Amino acid sequence: MAATDDLHRARWPRDLKIFAVCAALWAGALTARLVMRDIVYYSATPIDAILFGMRFEAPAARAVLAAQAMCGFSIAIGIAAEKQWGLWLAFAYMAEVVASEFIFMTAYMDNLAVGSEVRAAGLLGISAVLLLLYLWIRARALLMG
Repeated sequence: MAATDDLHRARWPRDLKIFAVCAALWAGALTARLVMRDIVYYSATPIDAILFGMRFEAPAARAVLAAQAMCGFSIAIGIAAEKQWGLWLAFAYMAEVVASEFIFMTAYMDNLAVGSEVRAAGLLGISAVLLLLYLWIRARALLMG
């Protein structure tokens, strides 16, 4: 492959670049959530995170949030660099979010103490499905062709 082949390669759509910026912002928000817990002397609510439908609290939640932030930054770097692994990682992460929210909703649906969190998980799950469909529609030609 000659060095000039990369110059004639088609650029990725601009909206995927915007998606990469949004992924970086989301990862930054997760990182800020972790850092703010260290700065604030007393927090009214404990830190928690959801992964594969399981709810984590305290140190385990910090590890889950750190892993999610690293995944978000990796997605942003991969898509910004126009690498296919960035799109595959985005698909895997969004599929995990959809499955995780669905599992959390079904597991905690009967618990009235976390009713508002279940409703929030429902809204997040719906938006994650829409985002996953958008990502599939925009990236299908890049990955399969």
